[in-house]
Amino acid sequence: MKKILLVLLPALFLTSCGGSDDKLEQKVQTNDSLTGTLKPVDVSEETINGIIQSIPTPVEMASLLKSNGATYDAAILNTTDNASKYNTNYSKALNIGIYSADLGYINIYEKTFSAVNYLSTVKGLADDIKVGQFFDFETLKRFASNNNNYDSLLYVSTDNFNKMDAFLREQKRGELSVLMISGAWLEGLYIATQVNKQVKTKELKERIGYEKINLDNILVILNAYKQDKYFASIVAEFDKMKAIYDTIKITYEYKEPETKEVNGQLVIVNNSKSTVNITDEQVITITEALANIRGNMVK
Repeated sequence: MKKILLVLLPALFLTSCGGSDDKLEQKVQTNDSLTGTLKPVDVSEETINGIIQSIPTPVEMASLLKSNGATYDAAILNTTDNASKYNTNYSKALNIGIYSADLGYINIYEKTFSAVNYLSTVKGLADDIKVGQFFDFETLKRFASNNNNYDSLLYVSTDNFNKMDAFLREQKRGELSVLMISGAWLEGLYIATQVNKQVKTKELKERIGYEKINLDNILVILNAYKQDKYFASIVAEFDKMKAIYDTIKITYEYKEPETKEVNGQLVIVNNSKSTVNITDEQVITITEALANIRGNMVK
């Protein structure tokens, strides 16, 4: 899962310098009393990895927004005051993903104080679902204070999120990883649709439309757990978006790849392209529906 952290939780999970805690190796009860009993589902690593590879990272999405001239707007983020409302493992995992997308947005605009505040919130939620041992807050805070460290942060974090994901799978808690992935994707798209109200560009409109493919991919893994009431409710909400996205057409034009030399190395250039056919009216419909769905997720 080489890209999973780049997609899901940039700048969140690093191995703690203090080593492992034996207590954290014990089996943890994770069935949410509010949702009923969830039987473990074995979603293959290959399936998860393929889906993850297609999803834009929160940093990629935030960079796109900033490059299109959007100014920073803290009001569109999920306030950290909401964190105390998340009282099940599922809602905490989902909102770890949501807050991670917010962090991608915050860091691109170099809002250090807000970044530290959001990191503290995610640390608390991570501790609650027993994955805090993968979270080195002091190191992350230092990186968040210096945007020049971002590439290194992403590189180091990737390996350690993989360890967290493996730990969750070993504990038969892979559904928490799925929720974090879903939350990060949802919030990234929500931020994009809100920014689109401020700055309307062809590139941003097409990016919103292209998320049709990623929504279908997310639903693949969510549906694997929909026998649980909490997951069933999320699938129902995402299906509302899917009904809208099904009206959007994406065409694919294949062109022969070519090779060229770059910095003394031979690279393959993909000349194929996808074309997103999306109208302003469809963007408005997606924006309104997504705001309602996301509102239900964070309240």
